[in-house]
Amino acid sequence: MRRRLGLAAIAIAAAIWVGGITARADRLRAGTPPAPPTFADDIAPIVYANCTVCHRPGQAAPFSLISYDEVRKHGKTIVDVISRRYMPPWHASRADGFPEFRDERRLTDKQIATVTQWVNADMPSGDLRKAPRPPIFTSGWALGVPDMELNLPNPIPVPEDGPDQYRNVVVSVDLPNDRWITAIDFEPSARAVVHHALFFVGPADATVGADDAVPGLGARLLRGAGAGPRGGGAGRGLTAADEAWGGLGGWVPGVTPRFFPEGVAQPLPKHSNLVIQLHLHPSGKPQVEDGRLALYFAKKPPEKTLTGIQVPPLFGYALGIDIPAGEQKYTLHDTFELPVAVEMFGARGHAHYLCREMKMTAMLPDGSTKGLLWIKDWDFSWQDSYFYKTPLRLPKGTKVDVTLVYDNSERNPRNPTNPPQRVHWGRESFDEMGSMTLLVAAPTGADRETLRAAEVQHFRQQLAGRLRRGGRE
Repeated sequence: MRRRLGLAAIAIAAAIWVGGITARADRLRAGTPPAPPTFADDIAPIVYANCTVCHRPGQAAPFSLISYDEVRKHGKTIVDVISRRYMPPWHASRADGFPEFRDERRLTDKQIATVTQWVNADMPSGDLRKAPRPPIFTSGWALGVPDMELNLPNPIPVPEDGPDQYRNVVVSVDLPNDRWITAIDFEPSARAVVHHALFFVGPADATVGADDAVPGLGARLLRGAGAGPRGGGAGRGLTAADEAWGGLGGWVPGVTPRFFPEGVAQPLPKHSNLVIQLHLHPSGKPQVEDGRLALYFAKKPPEKTLTGIQVPPLFGYALGIDIPAGEQKYTLHDTFELPVAVEMFGARGHAHYLCREMKMTAMLPDGSTKGLLWIKDWDFSWQDSYFYKTPLRLPKGTKVDVTLVYDNSERNPRNPTNPPQRVHWGRESFDEMGSMTLLVAAPTGADRETLRAAEVQHFRQQLAGRLRRGGRE
């Protein structure tokens, strides 16, 4: 009996001893947190992939994020802006029914958590010898050395104050053969005064007015329509000279230059020049704008020609924008029916400070609906073009519906006037405008002309309605 009791005591003691070791091991494991993220292993890849393209010398961002010391210096600020998803700037919604986009600048929850943990751990460097190399931007251009770099023919002085300036600058190109543009980039020299820049292509022998509202295209859209930003047309149809003009997109704050999808390009016909339309806004001190333009060409004629269709056209001019002071939900709406089938590669929008939301959807002939682009929190400071991961096919008869919502009240933190004032359509910074653009390719040249003619007719109908209502509404 005593022996059995002794063996039991030994067994109990052994169990207690083993349990104690296990408990201590558990406590040790529980009390030893995992190693924190390091710059070399975890943070540098996130920063270089999402931040450095803007946060580098000579770019719009207020500070550089290339070295460990630079990132460490701004660590707390980085956590603040990425936690609020203010940075990286990306405004296209991921809502159900809307497509996924290429090159999306949106950090994952895991990436945000990693950066937060790194900052909370006092931002360890790790082995900097093993950190990835920062991206290299050749000649300052994000897309590398361009096939053609163009400078403004003359610097443009911008006074310290006064009204906004619109300047159409003709840049001589006049190539002997057709070329095809796969990407275009602009580098302003005085970012503080450049509100935006739009690019157009037109005949080398064309005369362009310094303040034409839309070079070449404006004359075409307004021809026969009666009136417009600079007066009436001649009441006749489109001419060969009209058709030689085209838009090539533009530069706005926050835009990220990208190559078009494979096999897609925009034409630069032989014996053409480029026109850069600059919107210049005095900044409080005299400055000089002397920017440069980069063109990237396809090696061979593309399979598809990219063209843009604005809805509403001419940034909503013919709809007569008139936003009363204090109005929190002024709505601009337009619908355009596609006269031909198109392949849609992406979309973009443009408005000024009062716009808060823009949404574009498509109703197909079978009654089904597709989302095209939804920006739930429009911010003029961060505009971009959004290209789909997979292009969308929109059949003939598809109705493209666009709705823009403006807030001209004190509740709008981006309202540039206090107290709010009545705002009409206009080109000045504190005026308003608005449209969304489909970036599409039509199957044939004849289809492209049909599409463009339908856009012209759509604008004429809108403008005729505005004139019947007495112009400004």
